[in-house]
Amino acid sequence: MKNKVVLHQFVLIGVLVVVTAWKLITGREFLGADLVWWWLGAIIGFLIVFADRLVYILLMRDEPLSKKFGEMFSGGRYLQSVEALMYERYEQKELVMRSALFIFAWVIMAVFAATSVNNPFGRGFILGLGTHLTFDLISDYYGNKERFNLWFWQVKRELPEGEKSLFVLVMAVAFIFLGFIL
Repeated sequence: MKNKVVLHQFVLIGVLVVVTAWKLITGREFLGADLVWWWLGAIIGFLIVFADRLVYILLMRDEPLSKKFGEMFSGGRYLQSVEALMYERYEQKELVMRSALFIFAWVIMAVFAATSVNNPFGRGFILGLGTHLTFDLISDYYGNKERFNLWFWQVKRELPEGEKSLFVLVMAVAFIFLGFIL
């Protein structure tokens, strides 16, 4: 678990450094408060995806993980409840943000942010959100096929592997393209 958390941090910082360098080289960004707000927005957007697990726990009260979390949290063992949530995160099957439909919605939000939003915090937020989602999608695709298939829980038919692979490719290309203009 700790390795993936560390990898999350490396991915976020790596994406931010690369996109910041691109913005500075192309003259689209200047050093100052806007850059700080953009980075802050990206970090918060990246972290907000973790909140999906907490929402799941709060809404799915009849599941064992929800009961365990609730008992620990109400007993004042806050740190232990968060650790239990992280260690047993694979029990959470139908997360809203970790779904093909949500990542598709992210692409639409990113297009609007890239074309209509001038606020650096908002643009960074969308970039951070997309960075986390795309990282998790690709990580699950290559590292955990069972977990990867859960990205399609909202789709009411069984998708062939070719369609799933095409989805990952299209989303990765969309992220790269949108990442450089956010």
